[in-house]
Amino acid sequence: MKIPLLSKYRLRTALLICFIGLTLFSGLTITLLSLRLSYTARVNYTQEVGHLLTRAVTLKVENFLQDAEDVIEATYRFAFRMENGKVDYPLILSTLSHSLIVNHNLGHTIFTEDKTGYSLRLSLDEKPGFKYDTKSLSRFSESSLYTEKDIIIEETIPNPSGTFTLKTYSYPDFPNKPLSVDENGGYDYRKRPFYVQGKAQPVLKKGGWTNCFTFSKNFKAIRTGLFYSTGLGDDKGELFAVLSMGISTEWISDYLNETMQEIHKRGINGFIFERLPDSTKIILAHSRKENVFPKDSDGDTIYYSLPKDMKDPAIEKMILSLPDTVLSGLEISGDFESLFHFDVDGVDYVGIIKTVLPGTAPDWYVCLYVPEKVLFSNAYWHFYLAIGILASVMVISVILSFLLARSASKPIESLVLLAQKIGKLDFTHKVRDDSKIIEIKNLAHSMSLMQIGLQAFTQYLPKDVLKSLFDAGTGAIPGGKEKDVSIMFADIANFTYYSENLSPNDLVLQLNEYLGCFSSVIIRNGGTVDKYIGDAVMAYWNAPRDCDDYAFKACKTAIQGLHNLSFLQKEWARLNKPVFKARVGINTGNVVLGNIGTEEHLSYTVIGDNVNLASRLEGLNKVYDTTIMISDATLKACDDRLVSRPIDLVGVKGKDKKIMVHELMGLANETSSKIVKFCTDFKIAFSAYVKKDWPAGLSLFQKLASENPDDKLCQIYVDRCRDYLQNPPDASWDGGQQMHQK
Repeated sequence: MKIPLLSKYRLRTALLICFIGLTLFSGLTITLLSLRLSYTARVNYTQEVGHLLTRAVTLKVENFLQDAEDVIEATYRFAFRMENGKVDYPLILSTLSHSLIVNHNLGHTIFTEDKTGYSLRLSLDEKPGFKYDTKSLSRFSESSLYTEKDIIIEETIPNPSGTFTLKTYSYPDFPNKPLSVDENGGYDYRKRPFYVQGKAQPVLKKGGWTNCFTFSKNFKAIRTGLFYSTGLGDDKGELFAVLSMGISTEWISDYLNETMQEIHKRGINGFIFERLPDSTKIILAHSRKENVFPKDSDGDTIYYSLPKDMKDPAIEKMILSLPDTVLSGLEISGDFESLFHFDVDGVDYVGIIKTVLPGTAPDWYVCLYVPEKVLFSNAYWHFYLAIGILASVMVISVILSFLLARSASKPIESLVLLAQKIGKLDFTHKVRDDSKIIEIKNLAHSMSLMQIGLQAFTQYLPKDVLKSLFDAGTGAIPGGKEKDVSIMFADIANFTYYSENLSPNDLVLQLNEYLGCFSSVIIRNGGTVDKYIGDAVMAYWNAPRDCDDYAFKACKTAIQGLHNLSFLQKEWARLNKPVFKARVGINTGNVVLGNIGTEEHLSYTVIGDNVNLASRLEGLNKVYDTTIMISDATLKACDDRLVSRPIDLVGVKGKDKKIMVHELMGLANETSSKIVKFCTDFKIAFSAYVKKDWPAGLSLFQKLASENPDDKLCQIYVDRCRDYLQNPPDASWDGGQQMHQK
């Protein structure tokens, strides 16, 4: 689609028209949304999560406890009657039984007469006749239907001897059809904490809660919980009996687990603890009871434990982070959640605490704890939501602007991709400048010239150097740094003779062939070609990019380069051309690496004493008639992967201390056994020489010289041993030679 007024337009005009509206709308939307979401996510979300969860859990627990209070209060108000000093037990049993069936998550109810100790205990049980049968307690939280046979009644009757008889019934068979009778099976409930608590309450007043304690352990189950108790008055208003309702803390854990089932998936956990009068904190319930509560010696779960005994270290750390002042504040303001931070083994947590039934006993607190990263996941969701909205806005805006910018978008994208390739020194793609937009056409032409220039520039400077400059993003700045590298110099032997007897054109062509056989191997083995110095190649490893095993790679390159050169030598001989021979020197050590020169002209290279030594090792090959000379540092860096022989302990120009040099004969896994044996025998002979054992050294070197008549180094040591036999060196002799090399 063409717009007549804009059939010819400049890029600036098209982009302004297309994207001013997009920029204003998107920028305004993002700004407002970011401010809003940032505030909501970072300030309100944490409080919202803590508020909702603690409220939900607290309400569950409070309702749970309130059910027990309501049962006792209802029984007290409606069922308890004294007529002529007698109790209407059937009415009490009927009321309590109905309450247990309706509120089946409650525990058991106990009616205890004060003077006699006579008691009635009602509980839910799926197998009547079994006292304290607590297995499958979780069934009660899943079922909604109960029959009268689910109610178990235990009647404790005082005997004249002071003991108690226990009769067990299934409601409504009381008191006619006991399931079992135990003459010494009951005990005096008046000694239990719930009785003491209820007796302490004023008659005809609201009851109170005990602290948690262990009820019993039977049938491989530990029952821990608390009781709500109230005192009952007779027709004279005096205490006659105590009515108590017990609740198991295990059932409260079930409540927590059910309430927090979904948020468990996000790493949020909850627990309830009680603060005893002596400020001791006891864990009563946990949303993951099976995973965090400890076991006793019998392997049974203990649902009433100290924080330090719990299997989750975050529980203890959270409670230790709670000062009593915070708990006191919660008691005063029960509708307030306290949020605080703590860490466990470097993981940051957010803790939220709220009191249950503030101002009343017992002192219960609901706690939630969650890793901070989980809490802020909502903030991340808001962020992604903002990104999604932004993307939607962008799509709509792009669709609207596409009609005006379609002729500009494609060439711009093409130029961007091309620029990325050029930035990676990939020159395989050509720049197209067929755009109708003036600015893009000029830009494409400029990029084409840049591509040609960079491509030509890479012929003078290694690509690794250019890439390092691109990656740094700082450009070429004078300066350097120290680094350990391996440096190699490869030179043509007797090059002066060839340069005098060949035409300049033939010399350059053949020299390029020679340099190429080394350069390709250097690059393939991770090295950097620093420069060509006449007939010499200078290269280094481990710079500018890090390179592992760089000393070995340098030695490997020298061997492979000479191998490639051997094929060229055969071809030159066939064409009656001069046959170039190469000498190589390799040293490893610390150098200065960087941009050397001035702001007008820089050279990325390595300098230092170790660079000079590598160059001098290449030159020393001429003295000893060797091909590849390596320093002792290079040999040691390669372990036993090289086959070599010692050449000499030499003192070179620029070095106060003499150094040991070696001739590289090949790689350990590629060298023939004959050469390996020769090097081994040479090392033995050299050792005798160093120890001043001239007769042994002479004999061994003579043998080697006779077997290898073309080896100049063997003959050198034959001559030295003879000379030292006649003219022994003084005591300061260290086995080395001082070389006077330019």
